[in-house]
Amino acid sequence: MFSGCSLTGNHNAYLEPQPFSKLTESSEWYEDQLSASTPEYNFDWQILLARAYSAEGDTNRAFEVLRQMREQAITPLHGNYADIIEAQVRSSTGSYTQALALLNSVDTVNLPQNALAYYYNLAGKVQDRTGNYAAAGQSFLNLAHTVNAADKKIAWKKALQEYRQADNREILSQFKSSQDNNDRGFLEYALIQKSPSEEARSRLMSRFTAKYPNHPVFSLNTPDTADGREPIPVGGPNSSQHGAVSGTAIGDGDTIAVFLPLTGRYAALIGQPVRMGIENAFRDRGIKINIKFYDTAAGSVSDYYQDAMASGTKAIIGPIIKNEVDELLSFDPQVPVIALNEGQNQGGRNVVYLTLAPEVDARNAVQEMGKDAVSNPVIIAPQNDKGSRISRAFNDYWLKSYNQNTSVCYFTDVNSLENTLKSCADNTPNPFDAAYIYGTANEASIIREYSKNVGFGMPRYYVGSKSNSGVMNNSALMGIKGMKLGDQPWLLQNSSIKEQIISILPKANGDTLRCFAVGYDSYNLVLHLDKMINNPEEVVRGLSGDISINSQGRLERNISWITVGEND
Repeated sequence: MFSGCSLTGNHNAYLEPQPFSKLTESSEWYEDQLSASTPEYNFDWQILLARAYSAEGDTNRAFEVLRQMREQAITPLHGNYADIIEAQVRSSTGSYTQALALLNSVDTVNLPQNALAYYYNLAGKVQDRTGNYAAAGQSFLNLAHTVNAADKKIAWKKALQEYRQADNREILSQFKSSQDNNDRGFLEYALIQKSPSEEARSRLMSRFTAKYPNHPVFSLNTPDTADGREPIPVGGPNSSQHGAVSGTAIGDGDTIAVFLPLTGRYAALIGQPVRMGIENAFRDRGIKINIKFYDTAAGSVSDYYQDAMASGTKAIIGPIIKNEVDELLSFDPQVPVIALNEGQNQGGRNVVYLTLAPEVDARNAVQEMGKDAVSNPVIIAPQNDKGSRISRAFNDYWLKSYNQNTSVCYFTDVNSLENTLKSCADNTPNPFDAAYIYGTANEASIIREYSKNVGFGMPRYYVGSKSNSGVMNNSALMGIKGMKLGDQPWLLQNSSIKEQIISILPKANGDTLRCFAVGYDSYNLVLHLDKMINNPEEVVRGLSGDISINSQGRLERNISWITVGEND
């Protein structure tokens, strides 16, 4: 009954969609694949179908598929994909200005590599048609960073073709701002070739050769094989670029071990909801994997680890209690571990962390504020351990991104809030333009009202999972109407699936539902970990967010953001 939760999974290799690969079949074929698809692949097949309709000139059907995609979009990544495909469809009809506006709205930071290649190739073509030649050149230079060696040459040639038509001042501006030496070389070469004097070109090329003796521009002597119709295919980077984490392919007949507290004080709040999530993901995937649960409240992690290894376990999910994570990692596990909490010392060559730690909220809040051009935020948090953790994490991320510290305002209770906020306002030289509030919805509501009284003057407020019970029609949300709320994607909308889980766990709260989602996603992560490590463009579109492995081998989980009450 939870098949509708499926957002990713293992699929027959022949039928597994690659949404931004080159089209090889007719629209009828993609229609058939979409009809036969399991839910986790529907969105990717819709992308391919919309592209196929567009390629065949059937824009009405393409737009109908796009409408369905936008209705079914769960994560910000889905929205970006829809914008890219709509831009492609509109460009195919000659609506290049509309296509460019859509492309400019896409957040490229979190795009997987194959989508990024498609985006830059499309952007370059649209920018060319709108007369933005320098921008098109930059797009093709960016494209070269995402493709294999052979296709790099095609992208570089296209970039040089665009720069021949571009304004010299725009090329020079890109040269000054570029941090990539190869790109700077192409830009300098383009400027040299635009010189009207043959003598000057010859002299400048002599200097160029000495400055860039091995620059790839000298290798561009092969014919361009691109047909200009479909974006250049993507070649994934080598796995050696990654950090210490490693993966193992999991398939039928393999065994995974799960370490959870299934009895005792943590069972109802943590252990059982995570187990439910894993079991439901298992049923949705339909792969014949053996799952062996170990109750960490009834035995030692040491004994369980030895038993799991003797049983031929291919991967471990858990533990979720901090000291148990430390105990497991002390054995330097020889199989991949999806740890559900962070111990005292993060690390280990075979471990990634899928957690509900407040640091995840902090990183996502910094990213969201950055998109909104916030310049002077304040963190308002309770004077306790979690409040300190999220404040430190937020400040660390902000300092790393913007080279400045943030202000923190700690409160002890609601009754003293007004005086606390006044003191914080009096001690800052510049007005705050946003606040991240780590508190309940009621606390956030009161903080906003008191902030008006003491002259904070903040037009924007951001809150995280602590402010969300998981039930979107909860009356408490009325108090934070207009604030930006960041949380797991599936907790930002109501669904029959969520209601069924709540009925099974009548005492379920927001944290219980988040534990279910982490359990669900941990199982999918085990199935995809090997592929994600070898291909960083791989993203698990989970209930808890978009999950990926960065170039340092660390797991990142990107949550979703809504403005509360915006669509009421």
